[in-house]
Amino acid sequence: MERIPQDMAEAVRVAAGAARGYPGDLADIHRRARRFRRRQMVLSAAAVVAVVAGAGAGVSLMRRAEPAPPPAATGEPVVAVPSVAPSTGPASSPAAKGPVQHLVLRDADGTYEAPSGKRFEIGGETRLAEILPDGTLVTHDVVGSRNWERLVVLADGSLVALGSHDTRPGTKRTDGPDVTGVEYRLVVTRPDGKVRIQRDVRRQGEPVVLVTATATTAYLWRPAGLVSHNLTTGKERIVVRSAAVQVGDADQIRFIDLSGNRLAIARMRDECVPRVYDVTTGRLVAEIPLTASGCIALSDMRVSPDGATLAVVYDRNGEKGLDSAADQIRISDGKVLNGTFMLNQGFEKIPPAITAAWENDKTLRLAVYPVGASGVSLMNLFSMTID
Repeated sequence: MERIPQDMAEAVRVAAGAARGYPGDLADIHRRARRFRRRQMVLSAAAVVAVVAGAGAGVSLMRRAEPAPPPAATGEPVVAVPSVAPSTGPASSPAAKGPVQHLVLRDADGTYEAPSGKRFEIGGETRLAEILPDGTLVTHDVVGSRNWERLVVLADGSLVALGSHDTRPGTKRTDGPDVTGVEYRLVVTRPDGKVRIQRDVRRQGEPVVLVTATATTAYLWRPAGLVSHNLTTGKERIVVRSAAVQVGDADQIRFIDLSGNRLAIARMRDECVPRVYDVTTGRLVAEIPLTASGCIALSDMRVSPDGATLAVVYDRNGEKGLDSAADQIRISDGKVLNGTFMLNQGFEKIPPAITAAWENDKTLRLAVYPVGASGVSLMNLFSMTID
């Protein structure tokens, strides 16, 4: 397996390319890159003693370990809440043939070898990758926009994606959130890959991200909050106001997940304290601090289709450097179910990307993979099932 590149300039380039937020605002991309660099400095500083002690060791990806004892409960008790699968309506979990949440490899960039041995070129401007429950890797070609920064796969194979598109390539313009000639395109494809909807959802001076989608609705995060976007008419309405969750621009959000009637948010300023909100009322129903688990930074966060469990993937200090761990946390009382699962131990400065998705109410699938590595990268797949 190729090692994750250690050159920080390359890491910043990857971060900048993968973390767009303000359409057309290159200054924001650089701000995000600087934040990514600071995050890596924090991670490296936190593990400097362990890294020095194990300087001769390489990256050890996806080594299975025995579950660790669950951490002691911290903070106030939390209240259980249900959640929403991207491919269904807002009421309940679907009875679908495929996975409820599709495992799309977020930010994957480079050449990857699937478990079958077949190699794929993956990147936000060409094609995105999805891992099926049987381990098969399938790709989705980017159409309708210059890139796709977020992709949701629906139950029937249709795709909903959001990406930026330069309508005046090669034209010099003054950069900023009000830059001209840039669209943020919401693209919906049919199961055969043909574009069904291509719509500019940009508002001058406002960031926008795609949170999730159903067959009829795309859920976007705008400065006003969570909005539902009717795919047929384009009409939008505010579902949860930003003031209710104390988050404004998408730049303040580390991870966000909408499932059923629950909205989970991890803020940039305290990403190791994810919060769950009721979509109907906007009220906080669960706050789950991960400090007892040693969380330094989150890698992913997903709410189970039935809303009973929050899956979190995070970095923490380990005996030989930094470790990546995953917990399935019961929202009703904050208990870690089945113990902490170790995904990666003793990694070097730049951690691998980790993406999680619930196959059903009990089983969580995870993929671990380098981003922007030279050569051919392998990916490692895991699953965690609640007893």
